[in-house]
Amino acid sequence: MRAKATVDAIAGAIEARLAEAPAFFRGSDVRVRVEDGKLAPGCLARIDEIAAKFELSIVEVGACKAPAVDAVPVVEATRGSEPTAESSMTISEAVAALVTETETETEAVTEAEAVAETVAETVAEAETVAAADPFPVPNPIPIPVPDPDPDPEPDVRGARTIVGPIRSGVILEHDGHVVVFGDVNPGAEVRASGNIVVLGRLRGTAHAGIGRDAGFILSLRLEPQQLRIGRQLARAGDSDTPGIHPEIAHVAGGNIIVERYLGRLPAGLGASI
Repeated sequence: MRAKATVDAIAGAIEARLAEAPAFFRGSDVRVRVEDGKLAPGCLARIDEIAAKFELSIVEVGACKAPAVDAVPVVEATRGSEPTAESSMTISEAVAALVTETETETEAVTEAEAVAETVAETVAEAETVAAADPFPVPNPIPIPVPDPDPDPEPDVRGARTIVGPIRSGVILEHDGHVVVFGDVNPGAEVRASGNIVVLGRLRGTAHAGIGRDAGFILSLRLEPQQLRIGRQLARAGDSDTPGIHPEIAHVAGGNIIVERYLGRLPAGLGASI
């Protein structure tokens, strides 16, 4: 005949086992199974105290083997009642029952989380493939691309914008149109294959339409040392009087003509832009 453990021994063993991993057992449901008689007086109350201490919920107290006729009723732990079956349990059996029940529930939760994670990864992979190619073609037909024109006609590149002033000794050169916000000082030079627009005073040298037959030079105050458009050249004379209005210089009849700018380009200059 096995010796029955005392209430203090049973409570001490259970509490010591739970104290090894309180976070692991916290929030678990506990079912207590007893055998070989009934619990000693006060034993269930001690178990209730331990469960409250470690945040456990005692959901059932009963005998290990169910009676032949009647099922073991569920006893509410808060009432402090004893199991209906006349039985008792040893220290090792009480601890084993508590641990086994908790580990079984934890393994079930872990397995469910693993399955959910696998399903989520599969769905994410399918969505990625669908987003990359929602309408895949098994054998795409190559579409021939015509070769570019081997000898395209030369054109003027985009405009270059400069915030001035352009100081003496500076040579500004660009393959395209040039727009200067500021003055072009004496001794400075602006060269462009396109047109030249100076939103300020042009007092240096300007050469527009390099390598072309058309172009113009526009300035708010046209006071140049030298103007060149294409192959045509014009120098400022001593008798030239600076204008007080915007002026535009362009080629007409083989000569460079300077006239007042009235808000629109002279005839034929639109093609140079």
